Amino acid sequence: MKKKFLGTVCCLALCTIIGSSNVFAAPAGAFGEHYEAAQNYLMQNQYSSSIVEFRKALRINFLDNSARIGLINAYLARATYYANQDKNYEKAANDFRSAIFYLKIYPNKEQAVQNSAGMITSAAENLNQCLKVISFDTTAGSRYKEAEELRAAGNFSAAAYEFSRAAQSEKLAADSNAQIADLLKLLGNEPRSADYYKIALDLKPNDGVLRMKYARTLDKLGRYDEAVVQYNEALANSKGDQEVLYALERIYLKKLAQTPSDAELNANIGAIKQAQGDFETALSYYGKAEQLNPSNVTTRLNVGTLFQQRKEYQKAIQSYDSVLTLYPNNTQALLYKAQVYKEMGDGKTAMGLYKKVLAIDPSNAAAKDEIAMVMKDTMSPSEYIAYLSQNGSSDELYDYAYKLHKENKIDEAISAYKSSISKNSSKVDAYVNLAICYASKDDYNNAVSVLNTAKEKFPANNLVLKTLQNVQKDSTSTKLASASSSYEAKDYKMAVQQYLAINPATEDSMLGAAASYQAMGDYNSAIEYYKRAEKLNPNNTETPYYIGYLYSEQKNWALAEAYLKKALQLNPQSDAKELLSYVVQNGSLTVLNEGIDLYEKNNYQTALLKFNEVLKKEANNAYAYYYRGLIYDEQKQPKLAINDYLNVLKYSNEFPIANYMLAVDYDTLSNYKEAFKYYQKFISSYSTDDEYLKYAKSRLEELRPYAS
Repeated sequence: MKKKFLGTVCCLALCTIIGSSNVFAAPAGAFGEHYEAAQNYLMQNQYSSSIVEFRKALRINFLDNSARIGLINAYLARATYYANQDKNYEKAANDFRSAIFYLKIYPNKEQAVQNSAGMITSAAENLNQCLKVISFDTTAGSRYKEAEELRAAGNFSAAAYEFSRAAQSEKLAADSNAQIADLLKLLGNEPRSADYYKIALDLKPNDGVLRMKYARTLDKLGRYDEAVVQYNEALANSKGDQEVLYALERIYLKKLAQTPSDAELNANIGAIKQAQGDFETALSYYGKAEQLNPSNVTTRLNVGTLFQQRKEYQKAIQSYDSVLTLYPNNTQALLYKAQVYKEMGDGKTAMGLYKKVLAIDPSNAAAKDEIAMVMKDTMSPSEYIAYLSQNGSSDELYDYAYKLHKENKIDEAISAYKSSISKNSSKVDAYVNLAICYASKDDYNNAVSVLNTAKEKFPANNLVLKTLQNVQKDSTSTKLASASSSYEAKDYKMAVQQYLAINPATEDSMLGAAASYQAMGDYNSAIEYYKRAEKLNPNNTETPYYIGYLYSEQKNWALAEAYLKKALQLNPQSDAKELLSYVVQNGSLTVLNEGIDLYEKNNYQTALLKFNEVLKKEANNAYAYYYRGLIYDEQKQPKLAINDYLNVLKYSNEFPIANYMLAVDYDTLSNYKEAFKYYQKFISSYSTDDEYLKYAKSRLEELRPYAS
């Protein structure tokens, strides 16, 4: 057969090298040395060495456009060599990826090179040819995986290109852009790294790690105002992250050195020191801020919170009062002051202040929450549930129920969940959690009832359906365990009742009921429930074995044989194999006895059917052959009879009379030589002196002339 060869799909003409209109004069120093070496290597077609040197040059000055252009040229040249000379399309692909990275991703807009669009298109076409040859999977997920492998191998530029392609997938966009930002940072291009961190963060705004990377990059670039925004956002979500605090402190101190009379900067540094636990330094900065701007409310509030943290409650109250003297309706000062009284254990004064806040601002959520907390701390769960039922929302009731649930206060949680549902019956989680509470008390009837109600209201909700399934499963498991305990205690009647009470019936419940009936000796009922179990799971190899065993105990050999064979079909290694042999033997014996009885009643035709049935199952049954031979003799078919008598002698030495029957049949057919032989065998093996022996001896003498 003629072999089919892959054509030179990626036979690439050398891509047009990006040029620069001016001849570059390499400056002195390390950059110039690397750049000049790279250019020389490129002119000598030593592409790998050229790439190494250009990359070193870019490490020293990542903004240098000439070094970037030279690196692109080196990658394109080596890619073309790999494709056309070595036929190594995978390496060629990686170099084309790197070239496109330095053409498209690495530079900013100011670095864009004339005609680069054409070069990007050309490199992309050549790359696609290489990928086609190596049958590369171009789906987003595959590209992301390839990018990870390239990054792990240290091929950062090629990896970044593949991440850029994976970023076209909405699902992978955030992670891909974050990876590109990391790689640009590794390659020393911090400004472009910041651009890609921002893209990734816009797509994934709640990623704290990503935000910190972006903040650090902005910080390093000296873009302090932007960095502060990111650090503050990170601080709000990190609850006092020390790294963030340190970064903010460093930035604010730099600014303060330039404008020492800035009250806001002093206040900000004071807040940072307070968050760091350096209260004395914080008070010092707060004092400077207040001197510079005595009317600054925020500074006084911060001083109050500082004293509150130190549990110097009277000083905290004085700070808050200093604000309230000027602004009696300042809700923040009122709230903080109320919190101080609450911490001091004066719930009555705290409650009055919270109510004052609500009188000023009826929608103030913090005051409402604080009032609820005071009520919760002073009331029993049942009282607080009653309070929320009158004054709270369904969400507050649900949250309180959830808290009780987590604390394993199940009865109280049930009451709260019910109250939440009565206020708002559209919260699916309340139904689910209420059902879970009931199930934890083994009250499966109520659990299922609640979930069925939820199922009617939310028919397509997977959480409801899955929880209902799990609760029913747990309910069944509990009932099965109880029934099993009754069985182990030999209370079989109770076990049967418990197994049959499980609804819907399961394979295990039917097997349990069957085993209980079997233990009571009620084989008919046991067989019935084993059969029900088999319908629920036709692949259980044990069930037909149990049925076959019980049928064998009832001597119903035919049905026993059928079920044992079914068990062996499902599992050839089943214990049914040994029992089947016993069943077949006993079944054959029964049929054989039926045939003998019919023979003795001269019902030869029906008897013949019975003997045939036996021989179909046991081809070595000498009894069946013997009696069938007798029937053939009665039907005047000596040849058929002879064949059966020969099989009798073949499979058993317990039938010397078979020799006599053979001799008579051969005699009938005038085959005197064979007749003489079998008369002789009969005489030598038969010791009873009866008419058969006398006749055989007499006839033997008559046939002696035929002996030879």
